[in-house]
Amino acid sequence: MFSYKIVLVGDFGTGKTSLIRRFVDNSFSEEYKSSIGVAISKKVLNQTIDGTLHTSTMMIWDIEGKTEFKPIFSHHLNGAKAFILVVDITRKDSIDSIIEHLQMCEKASVKSPIFIALNKSDLEYEPINEDEIKNLSSNIVKIFKTSAKDDICVQDIFELLNFEVIKGSLK
Repeated sequence: MFSYKIVLVGDFGTGKTSLIRRFVDNSFSEEYKSSIGVAISKKVLNQTIDGTLHTSTMMIWDIEGKTEFKPIFSHHLNGAKAFILVVDITRKDSIDSIIEHLQMCEKASVKSPIFIALNKSDLEYEPINEDEIKNLSSNIVKIFKTSAKDDICVQDIFELLNFEVIKGSLK
């Protein structure tokens, strides 16, 4: 069985923990609890590639979000096979920090795939130019508009990430 680490990065309050809970436990809570340090969840997945079934264990690192006064500790990113950069689509400051988070991920792992979760898409938000975001890095595989609350594209982002990591490990 193939086991690997992924990390969800983003500012505080973007919904990283909620996305993980929706994916791992199929649950959602309106109650906000800020993550402190690192929480690790795991999910076993089956993926068929070229007719062969691959079973993998995704170790999902939920790290404390960046605030104005507290950065993300980059050593938590070491060893990650992929990243999900979580953005609160309703907060301009969260959108503005995408470049900073991309640079941090790319510094930790030069070629790892990066997925962008424009989270809280169930709420009202200003239109976003996804092409501009996609053009920020060649490591960005796909951008998803997600909602942990309404379970929008949560499975999709994690399953595509799993596919990309397994496919990359077969090379």
